[in-house]
Amino acid sequence: MRSNSHTSSGSGKSAVGMTAATRSLESERVTLHSVNKRVRQKSKRRGTGRRAGQGAKLYKQGYRRGYDQGVAQGQSSFGLVFEGVSIIIPTYNQRDYVLKCIASIEKHTPAPYEIIVVDNASKDGTAQALLRIGGVVRVAALDVNRGFAGGVNYGLMMARGRHIVVLNNDTLVTPGWLDNMMTCLDSDPKIGVVGPVTNYIGGDQQIEVPYREVEDMWSFASRHNRPDAKKHRLTDRLVGFCWLFTRELWERVGYLDEGYAVGNFEDDDWIIRVKLAGYELAVAGDAFIHHFGSVSMKALGEQDYVVVNQDNEQFFSKKWGDPHALVAETNKLALREMLPAGLQSKKQMDSRQRISTQGSADLALSFRRSSEFYPEGSFISDAKGEVYTVVGGHRRKLNIPVPRGISPVQIAKPELLSIPSGEAVESTNEIQAWPLEAHQLRSSSMEGSGNLWPNGTIVAAADAPETCYQISGGKRRRFVTTYAFERWGVHSAHIVHVPAEQLRLIEEGWPIIAPPQLLNEDL
Repeated sequence: MRSNSHTSSGSGKSAVGMTAATRSLESERVTLHSVNKRVRQKSKRRGTGRRAGQGAKLYKQGYRRGYDQGVAQGQSSFGLVFEGVSIIIPTYNQRDYVLKCIASIEKHTPAPYEIIVVDNASKDGTAQALLRIGGVVRVAALDVNRGFAGGVNYGLMMARGRHIVVLNNDTLVTPGWLDNMMTCLDSDPKIGVVGPVTNYIGGDQQIEVPYREVEDMWSFASRHNRPDAKKHRLTDRLVGFCWLFTRELWERVGYLDEGYAVGNFEDDDWIIRVKLAGYELAVAGDAFIHHFGSVSMKALGEQDYVVVNQDNEQFFSKKWGDPHALVAETNKLALREMLPAGLQSKKQMDSRQRISTQGSADLALSFRRSSEFYPEGSFISDAKGEVYTVVGGHRRKLNIPVPRGISPVQIAKPELLSIPSGEAVESTNEIQAWPLEAHQLRSSSMEGSGNLWPNGTIVAAADAPETCYQISGGKRRRFVTTYAFERWGVHSAHIVHVPAEQLRLIEEGWPIIAPPQLLNEDL
């Protein structure tokens, strides 16, 4: 149900919302790709000579001057966000489909936007065809296929819009699609991600359609897409063939997990993290787009598709266990913190019902960052190797060598920067080992308190050793799965086995999840 996608060097032409530094770098690749071809053609006609040599010299001088000016402008405008939409389309060997998709966007999307196509090392001439389009189309022509998650991540890294759309390459957008989805997103601040309805998809986003041929689809879509807020409703799941969300949400939730091969389940994974962050999902029932359906996945062949799907499903289960129970438990914890005790039993709204027009004035919004689900005292790093320790919800940069025995976990730069900055660590005396070794711990006499064990201790009930917790801030925080436990470098030598009754006396805190795998060092 998703297209393949991802990774390496980007190439594209200038577009709305693109920083000049990126424009100059990407324009260099695009221009060299096309100009060299023209130069070779002229050389055949005119041969080599003094005039040709002088022309080539002048061209190089002008090109260098323009490049330097672009770099200077880009440095001064780096990080600027434009008030429009970045539409990210990952693709692999589907040139005709992606060109049709782009044509539909250009025809039916009046809002300010940029199109970012991430070509996953296609061999069908996709990149070359895209580079000829120009305009608001930016192209990242990667030299390795990194799958759907990797392709989307590369596009997210390039995106400059205040809003972001992730779109399958085998779709056709229709009149009013984006305006209606945007209206749905803006209808309630609790809504984080919006999806449309379509003719072909899993779940409750699929609707019955009267047409069989694409030519007959357009008239149906025009009638269906008449703005109607009554068709907006909350849902429990949104398939990743088309998402709309804000840059702010992405900065809280982070990139897709690249541990999923090719495609499938990476969208479910990301949606779980969206819900853990406190957001809700919505379907804009008045926004219909056509979906040809899993074109890239079907190209694998039935046998390979089954293998990829099974492997990704197993990885999803290993990472999350029971994600629905996890989300429900996290929402209860959030409600406990947000509401007085007398209101904590307030009945929750049916997730399938229509969105309330009253908004959320009766409920204080409290969205969370992915890093709030990371363990206290852990060590994290970015792609450049800079190392931080997470203490009290802040990141503290290590200005000292990483202590022996510590293996920092890499996370993406945007996610790292979303963690509030604390004072730098200048001495080894300011940090403790991670994870704490069980034999190094000594219990205090403060029974019935969260301080029964030192902050950062990894514990498990004697009668349920497979479920581990970290003691943090006077609370017990459960590792959601063994995979999460291992992802943070914890193993059996770190576990202190304690009586179950003592563990139950400690208040429950945020669960601890595994960070996404990132295979692209540029993220």
